Amino acid sequence: MGFSPQMHHHSPGERDSSRFPAAIQPHGALLSFDGLGVVTHLAGDTCRAIGVPPEALLGQPIGTLVDRQGRELAQLMDRLDSPQHGFVAKWHPQPPGGGAWDITAHPGRQGTIIEFEPAVAANAEAAASMARLSRAMASLDRPGEHDDLFGTMAAEVRRLAGFDRVLVYRFLEGDAGEVVGEARSDTLPSLLDHRFPGSGFPGQARKPFLRNRFTVVPDAHYIPAPLRSSGRRDAATLDMSDCSLRSVSPLQLESLKSMGVASAMTLSIVVGNELWGLVACHHREPRHVAYEVREACRHLARVFAHRIQDREEARHQRQSARLRHLRRAWLDDLREMLEGGRALELELGRLATMVPCDGVARVSQGRIELYGHTPGTVETAALADWLKQSSNHEVFATHHLAGHLGAARPCAREAAGVLATFVDANGPDMLLWFRSGQVTRVTWAGHPADACAGADPPPLPALQTSFATWEQTIHQTTRPWTRAEVGAARQLGCSLAALFQQQAVRNLDQRLRETLAEQQSLVAQKHVLMQEVHHRVQNSLQIVNSMLQLQARQTPDRDVRTQFEGAVNRLMAVSAVHRHLWRSSDAQSVQLGPYLKELCADLMSSWGDGWSGRVAVEATDAAIPSQTAVTLALLVTELLTNAAKYAYAGAPGPVEVRADRTDYGLRVRVRDQGLGMHGRVQGGGLGSKLIRIFTAQLGGDAQTVTGTDGTTVTITVPLGPGANRDCSDAPGKTTA
Repeated sequence: MGFSPQMHHHSPGERDSSRFPAAIQPHGALLSFDGLGVVTHLAGDTCRAIGVPPEALLGQPIGTLVDRQGRELAQLMDRLDSPQHGFVAKWHPQPPGGGAWDITAHPGRQGTIIEFEPAVAANAEAAASMARLSRAMASLDRPGEHDDLFGTMAAEVRRLAGFDRVLVYRFLEGDAGEVVGEARSDTLPSLLDHRFPGSGFPGQARKPFLRNRFTVVPDAHYIPAPLRSSGRRDAATLDMSDCSLRSVSPLQLESLKSMGVASAMTLSIVVGNELWGLVACHHREPRHVAYEVREACRHLARVFAHRIQDREEARHQRQSARLRHLRRAWLDDLREMLEGGRALELELGRLATMVPCDGVARVSQGRIELYGHTPGTVETAALADWLKQSSNHEVFATHHLAGHLGAARPCAREAAGVLATFVDANGPDMLLWFRSGQVTRVTWAGHPADACAGADPPPLPALQTSFATWEQTIHQTTRPWTRAEVGAARQLGCSLAALFQQQAVRNLDQRLRETLAEQQSLVAQKHVLMQEVHHRVQNSLQIVNSMLQLQARQTPDRDVRTQFEGAVNRLMAVSAVHRHLWRSSDAQSVQLGPYLKELCADLMSSWGDGWSGRVAVEATDAAIPSQTAVTLALLVTELLTNAAKYAYAGAPGPVEVRADRTDYGLRVRVRDQGLGMHGRVQGGGLGSKLIRIFTAQLGGDAQTVTGTDGTTVTITVPLGPGANRDCSDAPGKTTA
């Protein structure tokens, strides 16, 4: 609200008139200089203000004016050389008798604008204004609620400026506003607690009040003094946003006249860089306000804005602290529940205490839980779906849900206001707080239908000629959610999401632990089974070994007995591999050195005490595939058996077994110091055939060297993908 909200309702063509009005109020004079000091624009009675007619000023440099006006004007121009904003000096033009003038300067991109306004305050009156300002500031510092503060502000501005009526007007949601403080005489009617529609003061009409926070109209019946410009400049291009003399809209003037007001003054109340409201001053008669009084009122308006901000912030902090205490207590209980290994449970009754409300709802994966006064489950589910689509997962708050969602009108009694926050993270999808609808009676200054609403930009409405009181009953609204309540909902949603995330992690960890325990149990069971298999295999091999040895002792045929003994040796080789694989952590490979030593020890033990220590083993500890180890063991067994049978004519004698790695793979050498093969290779027996077969299976080759100093058999085996082949019938490569 300015002088009246309706008077600020501009048509599209008028919206820039506050910046480029191309006219001033005629009680003063205005000069505009460019960067070179040339007068580019002027308006008003320059003859009375500075003693020079407009024709002699326009387009002339400052130097010319100095020559004409003498020393006082020269001194004034010197003071304007610096980029100075605001009051410059009191000017007494020559010749004397024209009165004093207050001069203000407004430097800008286009140059500098100088305003001349009649100085109506004497020094004594200026001092009295400062004393009244000090008392007014002290009044605003007294503790009290906002209502007392607003009324005090109106009374102190009226005491300073002397207007018949002073209103403190606060903007509400949706651009509407309400008179929240008033001080007046009996000459003008009261407008306290009256509302004005937002369409009468749309957002774009507020911008000038943020830049120039003071407006004055000494006489609403004035005839504008047109702005004149030099031939190279357009009068409509001069930005007069900071000027006190700029002419106001004709609609504003007509609105003042309709209210029975002849003069007015407006002070902007800016809180946190936003236009909180206005202080509007009205007088039935024309009234000029001295510059000193205006400055006192402007300063008081800044102090008033700070008091509002301080009190609102204090109220916000008190409410935030109370809600934070409730929230932390509940979250501590939930953390204790989580640390105790229990699943998180959101008690709706406790949830309803987090924010003042009439009911709450929890929406989780299509499940609806309600508590208190709420819409039904179907309506709540539809509201939740709409919020998911329209709120972008941000906190949503409204005290008039039906204004956002027409489908919510039927449940406005339970859900006129809604506050919603999202949780997720395996917790609830959404938490909602509801406030029931309230019936509110609003007093309007004139019928709100007289203001044009709904158009963007709004067209110029018909002039409102009546500001008579009009009562309206408003339904489907409730008390607005405060900043502290919205912040509490946001913080609760974030904290609950974190707790449910912790619960999800703990549940996952518990499932992993259970799975690991199950796996360990299965491994233990398999280990027991493998032990049983190992013992059964070893027992079975031992039984077969014992039966073969028994058969060998019972047969009278030496050749048959020899065959049985060979079978026993081969069985011992397989058993040795099995034992190594069982003891090893790697079932896919065998350490060659320890394995050959154990195999040779078993063979010497089966051949009798005479062979003890006769077989010397020197072998690398390289790991070889288990399948290769089985075949290699059978091959070494056959070579050692042949040495035991033929090298020393059946008697014990020294035998060397050597195994090492080569670039090709593995080399195994068995050497005795016996009688030799008398110059030829004996290859007709079963053992010789098995040696060829095993060598072929390994993909290797065998070389035999024999003589009077003994026999040496060297087996070379590749260690690669094709090292073991199924070639049981293949003749191994044997050379002598």
